[in-house]
Amino acid sequence: MADLDFFVDVVVTGAVLGVGLTDSPDEVARTLGGDFAEDRGHAVMRRDYGLVEFSWARRPGSHSWQATGFTVQAHRLASITVIDALVHRYGPFGRQLRFTQLNAELDRLGYHLQEITDQADADYRRYWLAESRISLLVATRYQGLVAAGDVWSISAPHPPELVAARRLGGQRQAVKDGLVHLLRLDEHQRQQWLDHRQPAPRERTNWWLYLLLVIDQQLRDQSGWRAEWAELKLWLLRQGQARAVFSEAESAEKLAYFAAGMRRSGVESAVLPSADDIVRACLDAIPVGLNEVATLADRRDLAGLDRTQTRHSRQAKNLVSAAQWHLDAVLDTHLAAQLREWIDIKPRLV
Repeated sequence: MADLDFFVDVVVTGAVLGVGLTDSPDEVARTLGGDFAEDRGHAVMRRDYGLVEFSWARRPGSHSWQATGFTVQAHRLASITVIDALVHRYGPFGRQLRFTQLNAELDRLGYHLQEITDQADADYRRYWLAESRISLLVATRYQGLVAAGDVWSISAPHPPELVAARRLGGQRQAVKDGLVHLLRLDEHQRQQWLDHRQPAPRERTNWWLYLLLVIDQQLRDQSGWRAEWAELKLWLLRQGQARAVFSEAESAEKLAYFAAGMRRSGVESAVLPSADDIVRACLDAIPVGLNEVATLADRRDLAGLDRTQTRHSRQAKNLVSAAQWHLDAVLDTHLAAQLREWIDIKPRLV
């Protein structure tokens, strides 16, 4: 299947021809063309390219659109004409995408999908690739033009917090009660609280992610306590890195997006790290230098990269995207210049 390379690229890179979760409508249109149907409201917008849909949102009073996700609607293969931009790059597309073929090619390349199927869902099996935050739905029964074992869709983003929520959602009230208690404790008591509640190693990361997810819900629901909840999340992020639950890169990225969201919602800046500290943490976490990172002039060059190069390049792109939210507030001119250099090459990162 010539088009199998397209679906592999989407799963591995978390993007479509290099655009996806950090790109504006104009940037996507420059890559995929103007042949789309648009559904636009005041705060949300969706553009449908037939095989692929992209979505954006914007805050009240803002004129700029922020990407919220995309979906490759593989179940449409038998009923649509694939846009020229994809055919020119990958060749003709078939009328179905078999999961066994896609999964075998991913395995061959060293990428192993994790099944996260919800027990209540009898119609689909769901798979996830943590590195690219991609989720795949696979049909389990015949559905019109889609047979059992066909890929229904591939979508992003599907962050690890959502995976944790699928597994630990039944514990939400107990977790919330524990966090409310944690708010009132001093440093030593908080450390003891964590020490006594660590789950088994295989569930440890999901447990920490679920703590952070529940705090995010409290931040949305209890505006009067935002500073306290924000301080608790910052403390847990630092503890998660200190206890080796999250890597340096994961901690830096989470901190950057959290701080950006809090500042947009009006949380006092004194609670949050400075823009310089956030950007410096992101750049320090990039595993390769600016002159060493793998870049692509053409998405077809992806096959020439080994798994380590691909992972490092994608990690750099994720960290630069997170740091970019804070560029305008950076005071250190040298640090700002470093970030701008990374931003300049970001379109060519995996």
